[in-house]
Amino acid sequence: MKINIEYLSNLLNVFLEARTSHIDIPYIRDAGIKIENEQGGLDEEFLFHSQIALENGLISNRDFKFNGLKTIGISIGADDSVALATIPIRLTQKGHDFANALKNKDILIKLKSEFKDAPFKMIFESSQKLFEHFLKKKLDCLMSK
Repeated sequence: MKINIEYLSNLLNVFLEARTSHIDIPYIRDAGIKIENEQGGLDEEFLFHSQIALENGLISNRDFKFNGLKTIGISIGADDSVALATIPIRLTQKGHDFANALKNKDILIKLKSEFKDAPFKMIFESSQKLFEHFLKKKLDCLMSK
């Protein structure tokens, strides 16, 4: 499965838009992200992108741990059954940086078109450079007034 940058943006945006510092998996479901499939297992796109977010340190539990699905409240049984716990999870600083860059529509469009097949590290670093460039232009404009 390939990284869907727009899906990842939508997932991370749930954290940004929350009124609390921590959310949980049921909160993500209530925000409109499909968590489970029709058979009661995890939705493959949610599973894949949650693992990408964990592997890259974008989300963690409240103890700053991000070493597996159980740390964010997802347990998968041997029969592919899923148990969801209400473990508080959060965006890390890296997650905030990435989510904020992806909120910029121009950056999101550029990443989707120009970096869709790039490794995650390149997607992340490019998002930060594009966001920095965008903010620098904004700052230059403010400074010239």
